[in-house]
Amino acid sequence: MNPAGDLREAVRSLLEDNLGLRRGERLLLLGDHGEDVPEVDLAADVSGILADLHPETTALIYPSTGRSGIEPPKEAWEAAFGPEAVSRFEEGGLLDRLIGKRADGDDLARAEEIAAVSDAVDAVVALAYHSTSHTLFRRLLTVSSGVRYASMPHFHRDMFFGSMRVNWHELALSTRTLARAMEGVDHFEIGSGNGTSLTLSATGRHLKTDDGILTEPGAWGNLPAGEVFLAPLEGTAEGILVLEWGPSAKLSSPLTVEIRAGRAVSVSGENGDTVRWLEGLLAAHPENRNVAELGIGTNPRATRPDSILESEKILGTVHVAFGDNHNFGGKVVAPFHLDFVVYGATLVAVWESGGGRRVILSEGDPGW
Repeated sequence: MNPAGDLREAVRSLLEDNLGLRRGERLLLLGDHGEDVPEVDLAADVSGILADLHPETTALIYPSTGRSGIEPPKEAWEAAFGPEAVSRFEEGGLLDRLIGKRADGDDLARAEEIAAVSDAVDAVVALAYHSTSHTLFRRLLTVSSGVRYASMPHFHRDMFFGSMRVNWHELALSTRTLARAMEGVDHFEIGSGNGTSLTLSATGRHLKTDDGILTEPGAWGNLPAGEVFLAPLEGTAEGILVLEWGPSAKLSSPLTVEIRAGRAVSVSGENGDTVRWLEGLLAAHPENRNVAELGIGTNPRATRPDSILESEKILGTVHVAFGDNHNFGGKVVAPFHLDFVVYGATLVAVWESGGGRRVILSEGDPGW
């Protein structure tokens, strides 16, 4: 087996099957580097392949931002929107406020107008280790500029040969079928043998699908893909969330997060260092404690629990996130979005007006 050849074919599949990239379209590859980036050479290797497969590619590898949800640097904005648009973003300090997540409603309206007429690229492959999914950068590119955006944070090279080899059309069908089966749900109940017991309201919120098909203008999602997710109604989540895995490793001992009125109010556990780690993240910004997301994994080829990008896609798992959710139907803007997977979960959907209750997962086994 030739690893280089396999990677070349995997990248080709990403361009053709996931993004539907056409000759002449401009592609931007984003990567990052730093001591906290384990696959530091992956973006460079993919960049070399893209230079051959799709010459209309620009690659930018910037210093690590250190945390998911942080806006990428000015250089990324220039590469994505074009220098002229960035000059307009900079007028009156708008770009600084966007990057610093201090933009108000008027700022966002102005930024959307600029992005809509910018000379933006056609597609982005975001291989930066720290996620750009929940950023204004990504939102403006997809919503205002119509850019297709593949977000691939925490991506490991072997994912190209595992969870990325799913049958994308079958995955899209099963993922959308699950979303349709839960339309109009009022609230969810999550339980697990580890002590998790959490309820959250979905009233007025719409289920989203992430199925890897990013061929339409403005489409965006993770690769590898495979989940149904929504932003719970702010202020409604109540209960206990017990965490056994972090984003990239199993915790030395479980953490118990108490959730009241939609926010994480306390973290406890036997390992003081782990407690301080999570409490520090949640306390870093007033909105980091927000219960931002409920998701359900749908990818039968996803297996690894040590990378949140893939583990949240594992068929039959549930994940809950804290922080930002304004990009997928919520109202909270924060420089932070962190998911945690609950394994062996039972998930019940409840319709309060005539629909009754439906078990979606039973101890991790899909019921759809």
